Amino acid sequence: MLRILSDLHFRDASSHLTSLEQLAPVLDGVSTLWLNGDTCDNQTGMSPAQLNDIKQFFFQRVPVVQFITGNHDPDISETHHCSAASGRLFATHGDAFLDEIVPWSRVGHKLRTRVQQAQFDHPRLDIESLDGRLGLFRHACARFPRECDPARRNITHRIRRFATEFFPPRQPWAMIQTWRSFADRVAIRQPDWCPTAQIIATGHVHFPRVWRRGDLTIINTGAFSGPLGAFCVDLAQDTVTVRRLKKQGSVWHPGPTHTTIPLAPPRSAP
Repeated sequence: MLRILSDLHFRDASSHLTSLEQLAPVLDGVSTLWLNGDTCDNQTGMSPAQLNDIKQFFFQRVPVVQFITGNHDPDISETHHCSAASGRLFATHGDAFLDEIVPWSRVGHKLRTRVQQAQFDHPRLDIESLDGRLGLFRHACARFPRECDPARRNITHRIRRFATEFFPPRQPWAMIQTWRSFADRVAIRQPDWCPTAQIIATGHVHFPRVWRRGDLTIINTGAFSGPLGAFCVDLAQDTVTVRRLKKQGSVWHPGPTHTTIPLAPPRSAP
């Protein structure tokens, strides 16, 4: 079975995942695991040894593991997206579908400047192609300093972090607008970026939801941080199952089935 998880945000104080061992039941019976971006915060401060420890945890428990890059772990691997079932299931972190990477962030203008610099430094990367855009976004996000130290948990730092995320008030409004438009943004790009995809699994916007746009199903797996929770996405025998993840005590488990989606036979890309 293939399982997709996203946005663990491990070693971030906002994450509800405080130890990777808490994921052990979620990894049971999994033959292939895709970690679809923001597995950890590797932009600043994490040593190569710490990153290697995270990778080894998964490598020791699942036969095949793919680390897909996200905006918080832009250099965790060189893999920006994955596909399975003859391209019918496609996964990428999700920021590529947003022109501004994180339109709800108050430091978004700094990221825009870094993307422009990346375009100047890497003129062969086409921002209108999937691989080109992700290459530029990963260059822009690498070593991008956070406003607050993600590892600090004291109450003063939590208050400061809350303030940076919710003030000015345009930030939560921008997040809501992103949630409302996200599925349409994905559907618009699908014919050019992943034309054989019937299901696209994303993370990034921390909004666990399944949308239908014609024959296309778009899944956002939510996050292990924030109040909305997270999904896992499973592929077995041409059926994709979306399950809510539940925390029982200190341990995470696959919970009840949210949606089951049978894949249609493969069709040629237009």
